[in-house]
Amino acid sequence: MLIEWQKMFLRMNNPTLIITGANGFLGKCLLDYFKDKHWRIKAFVHRLPKEKDDGVTYVQYKMEEDVNPIDFDNVDFLIHAAYLRYENDDRADSINLRGTENLISICNEKKIKIAFLSSFSAHKNAISHYGTTKMRCEELFDFNKDTILKIGFVIGKKGILSEMIHRMKSSSFFPLVGGGKQPIQSVYINDLCQVVENVLVKKELTGIFNVAHHEIIAMKIFYRILAKQLGRKLIFVPIPTFLLFWSCLFFEKIGVKIPVSSESVLGLKKLITLDTKEDQKLIGIELKSYEESLDLLLEK
Repeated sequence: MLIEWQKMFLRMNNPTLIITGANGFLGKCLLDYFKDKHWRIKAFVHRLPKEKDDGVTYVQYKMEEDVNPIDFDNVDFLIHAAYLRYENDDRADSINLRGTENLISICNEKKIKIAFLSSFSAHKNAISHYGTTKMRCEELFDFNKDTILKIGFVIGKKGILSEMIHRMKSSSFFPLVGGGKQPIQSVYINDLCQVVENVLVKKELTGIFNVAHHEIIAMKIFYRILAKQLGRKLIFVPIPTFLLFWSCLFFEKIGVKIPVSSESVLGLKKLITLDTKEDQKLIGIELKSYEESLDLLLEK
């Protein structure tokens, strides 16, 4: 009996966490965050890394393949960050759905709480594969047991923002798709990691939560502020959305890689805003604005 209590105490203070997609941008940031807090981590990755983090157990994981239930033994939480993009595999939609269903089934059996990382792109009017598939994955979860985090534009060292910065530093011209009128709501990567911790253990929240600062700005304004912070004087070139979309399709068909995909154009075309103030209160964190986030990121 004493041994069981000791095990329970250990798990409460150093929980065990599975992170799927742990070598992606969000997954790796979450891995580093929880590793610093001395959580025991199982990193589910598509490819095993050459350099492995000390104290992290790595499991090779492909959503199109069955998972081994043994890998889920004595696990307390699972963060599902893995996602296969349609640009990389035209079977991606069904693979993402099947992979998510498999995880839910095993987690229900093992009584593991799940946090699913979704997106503002996931909504009923979405037309991209990313948006529609994330939405269909959301519908698989039990909102009374699991947590779905709909995440805005993430400001971090990698991901989409790093691509923007690289483009701004390497060219004097920068495209404004659709004139850059699309609305944007951002979340700083460190804040996002804290949100995940809060919903899993500190607040033990279930259901759907919108995660981004409440401020809404046009994408062209964000670009201009970013360029100013980088000390870059750019010429912004408006590009009609339909023209860029068909250009992307053409280059994709002939196998030529360009910096933007038809999928990302469809995502930009249907960007939405969401009310986030109440969810911030429930989660118990005051998220940083995009200007505060950029200041923190670029000063490092």
